[in-house]
Amino acid sequence: MNIHILAIAGKSTAPLAVELKNHGHHVTGSDQDKIYPPVSTLLEKNNIPINETNISKKINLVIVGSSYKKFSKTREEYDQAKLLKIPTISATKYINQHITKENSIIIAGSYGKTTITGLVSLILINASLDPSYLIGGTVIKSIPSVKINSSQWSVIEGDESINGLDDQAKFLYFKTKYVIITSVGWEHHDSYPTQKDNLNTYKQLVKNIPSDGLLIYNPFDSKLKKIAKLCKAPTLPYDSNLEFNTPLIGAHNIQNIKAAYTLCKALNIDDSIIKNTIEKYLGISRRLEQISVQNNIIFIDDFAQSSNRIKSSLDAIKTTYPNRPIKLFFEPRASFLLQKKSLKDFGKHLKDCQQVVIAKIPYKKSIKKSQRSTAKDFSQQLGNKSVYIPLYDQIVDHYKHNLSPGDILVHMSSGGQTGQIALSSIIRHFKNNPKRY
Repeated sequence: MNIHILAIAGKSTAPLAVELKNHGHHVTGSDQDKIYPPVSTLLEKNNIPINETNISKKINLVIVGSSYKKFSKTREEYDQAKLLKIPTISATKYINQHITKENSIIIAGSYGKTTITGLVSLILINASLDPSYLIGGTVIKSIPSVKINSSQWSVIEGDESINGLDDQAKFLYFKTKYVIITSVGWEHHDSYPTQKDNLNTYKQLVKNIPSDGLLIYNPFDSKLKKIAKLCKAPTLPYDSNLEFNTPLIGAHNIQNIKAAYTLCKALNIDDSIIKNTIEKYLGISRRLEQISVQNNIIFIDDFAQSSNRIKSSLDAIKTTYPNRPIKLFFEPRASFLLQKKSLKDFGKHLKDCQQVVIAKIPYKKSIKKSQRSTAKDFSQQLGNKSVYIPLYDQIVDHYKHNLSPGDILVHMSSGGQTGQIALSSIIRHFKNNPKRY
């Protein structure tokens, strides 16, 4: 088939494009004008053209990515496809039709799901169950993010956000049998007006589990424990008695591993396979990933945006390096951070940071001025430890003069390449100027 993907540069759509090409389809796509590594590199390496294809009847199917509404080009192409009556389908529905299988495992929750999805996928692969899977991130030095196989097993990272052509949480579109829920935190304020709306979505997920399925849940989330009672299938909390060795740091990662272990143990996968996989699992790229050490300065890259994720990451770093000052380079890129109500308790969760640089706050016209996050709102949360620097070259210059041996610089961002480029420039500066420090 000739398949065209709108918003192809997404964390799921780019690896999906590669996998579809591996299955013999001719794949093209479109996105914003500038696409950066690693996505641009991945698509270029696999000879998948971007922004080069006109919408015509030669295209058999248009897959519509979640962020297609963000760009005029992809919006126009969607309208053209509809005008020409070319079959269109949301990426979410396509994933459900072609990746989820009879023994479907869905990993959901407001944090930890990417790490768990990667680990469960690897355990099933090592147990020779040959699963199809979709992981919303890159497993370090391991498997690709998307795989479509012929067995009746699948592992899907189930996101609760609502966007693109979807009119409900993504995980509600997927066939469901086995489910892990890590938490029911109200993270996507842009998708759910109230906490009740958010909880109702998780309630529906639990109700969707068939009686011959299974729910694994985090026993430390009080709201989740109540929701678990709605499940008609057996339910199991994370097994607190599991023992294993792991290179991952942080109490939150220990809980993530216990979630995966509890499920795979319930599926009767050999214990030695589970433990050996855990021992070799390096986690997900940009999830507390130590990317460099220069002049005794540790550089860590992380995806965290919400307060609970930030706290978990900083707790892990503080526990591992108790005597090192932590400095945070924070990009508020997640859509929910653009609403000031999302900043409640933000400063409290950053108490272990000696200094916080807030990068440029994106502007979103749809958010009323009275509800929009500003630099002043971040400053009120963080006090004197925060500094707002909207220009990235000035951020680079700031850290050239404000990092010392023994420091840890943590970069937190949920996407975009500008911050990654700035971080690389900072690291390169300290690498090239070792004698000055």
